[in-house]
Amino acid sequence: MVVVVVAAVLATRDSNAEESHRVVVGGLVMAVGIASTVLFVSTRPDATLHLTAADADRQVRRLVIAEVPGFGIDASTLRAYGSYLGLEIWSAVNAFDSPCLVAVLRESNNVSEWRCAPPAADLIMDVSSSGDGFEGFEGRPGEGLVRFMFRGDRVDAYVHITPEAG
Repeated sequence: MVVVVVAAVLATRDSNAEESHRVVVGGLVMAVGIASTVLFVSTRPDATLHLTAADADRQVRRLVIAEVPGFGIDASTLRAYGSYLGLEIWSAVNAFDSPCLVAVLRESNNVSEWRCAPPAADLIMDVSSSGDGFEGFEGRPGEGLVRFMFRGDRVDAYVHITPEAG
């Protein structure tokens, strides 16, 4: 905001209209860039799930093997991060030594979503509020998704829901 004010003051002092326009536009671009950076860098997760001592039971192992066959996830590497909004979150390693995230919907006996990424990349998994037998996030109204970001010993969850019209 200070940049925009300074740019406006400089623009009024300058007799050259074209130069004044450049200063104002440059100030606005800089202000938008700073605001965007602050917003994205300071975004805090809605929840942080921590690694638990829970072992994968027969149902989770079976679901991962049956519903995620193309990813080559090794069921013996499954690690639990607890539940969030009705989803059990698990991490594992696939045949390429890449970390994976898996969202299990135990009530519907299915895997709602899964993602793997190379070890050097950010592992992000988006779970939609509808589809695959999963309808909503524990009664929260609206359509949207939860973005899970793998951080090793924790998984951060960001909720993005658009309220229902009406």
